[in-house]
Amino acid sequence: MRFALLLLLLSSMTSEAGAGPYDGRYRPDHPSGDSWDCKNIGKEKGAVLLTSNIFFALGSRCTLRDPVGVSGMDATLYDAICRADGEPWQRRIMIMRTDTGIAVVQKGARISLLRKCG
Repeated sequence: MRFALLLLLLSSMTSEAGAGPYDGRYRPDHPSGDSWDCKNIGKEKGAVLLTSNIFFALGSRCTLRDPVGVSGMDATLYDAICRADGEPWQRRIMIMRTDTGIAVVQKGARISLLRKCG
């Protein structure tokens, strides 16, 4: 459930034009993610897409704004402005590069690991 909420958060983000540092298609980085489809975006068990600081997931879109690099880490802190079935909402999140993709850290120390689609 927390992972689905995170995907919704991430998928609601938008930003300025140009390539973002974490651009790509992702799926959960755990065994259940092996059955996810990396070709389809925004569908049940479809890939999560991060492009130009816009994150798309099932039923949501997030805009990542005001990026701040995290000293000593390959990570960026963002203000995420999201929309998913209703009013927009906002949250601070950090995206960090991992060996297999990215980790997304949000309020409450919730961490979601996403593997880059190959």
